[in-house]
Amino acid sequence: MSRRGSIRLGLVLFLLSGAVLGAGPHGTPGRHATPAPPARMARTQVATEAPDSVLTDQDGRRFAFRDLRGKAVLVSFVYTSCPDVCPVMFNVVTEVQQRVQAEGRGDVVSVFVTTDPEIDSPEVLKTFAMRRSADLSATTLLTGKPDELKAVWSAFGVEVTRQARGLVEHSPLTVLIDARGVVRYRYLGGFPQADIIAADVRNVLKSRATK
Repeated sequence: MSRRGSIRLGLVLFLLSGAVLGAGPHGTPGRHATPAPPARMARTQVATEAPDSVLTDQDGRRFAFRDLRGKAVLVSFVYTSCPDVCPVMFNVVTEVQQRVQAEGRGDVVSVFVTTDPEIDSPEVLKTFAMRRSADLSATTLLTGKPDELKAVWSAFGVEVTRQARGLVEHSPLTVLIDARGVVRYRYLGGFPQADIIAADVRNVLKSRATK
């Protein structure tokens, strides 16, 4: 083989090795990255009073958290244009609610508070819920004036940063409130674990039944 042929063969082999290994940052050769597993949910047991706040639901009506006394309540913070984590949180909370209700263990409702009032009007929230076949007799989606929402975010310990229109960074928080209006558990993480949360809901409902 001529010197020129050797150079061409070496170049081909080099390019093929890059295709197999994959390009690293800035086009440098590197192996295909393996997606990192989602971070596990952080579960914390607490005993703090839920805020007695009033917001606006998906039908444009004023809604007070105190109206849910006597029920187990899952509250999660989401926004409708979220491209990844929020739909997962919505689906998991809805799954837990439906699972416990089907067992006939007691009343459990879900509440979703928006972190993006600029886009999430009552109409937008209702469309979001209906597209996911949510049971609106036991599911409430809330929005409100910025100051009203900021007070609720702060009371629950949710940090919200607006990055651009329709793009918000916020704490991926879900909480469980008991029948007396006391926050019993905090679940931090964009991939909540349905089995763990469902077990906590059952315990909260059991505690109510024995008092």
